[in-house]
Amino acid sequence: MNLSNQFYTEKRGFIRMRMNTQAKLKDLTDNEGNHTLTSVPVKCINLSSTGVLIESTQPIAESSSLEITIPSEREDFPDFIAEGTVIRVTQKPASELYEVALRIEKII
Repeated sequence: MNLSNQFYTEKRGFIRMRMNTQAKLKDLTDNEGNHTLTSVPVKCINLSSTGVLIESTQPIAESSSLEITIPSEREDFPDFIAEGTVIRVTQKPASELYEVALRIEKII
């Protein structure tokens, strides 16, 4: 069976890969525009070629510039590291968790 035979309503231009893995976020700028070293543990929910959806225990401001590191599970592959911009933050219903959508600007 191919996709033309299915009722498929995906509107995204890129397939999202489900991850459900731990990652780290680093805020790239402070109030004065300086780089900071603060690192926050998060959970990566999914990843595409243009973005990442993460789950955080704290809200993150929209338009923030962040670096995300997703550790590799294999020694022969490097960690995935990218810089991006927060485009959406929503609090999950009946929860203290936040879903944060990050648009990938540069893969390091």
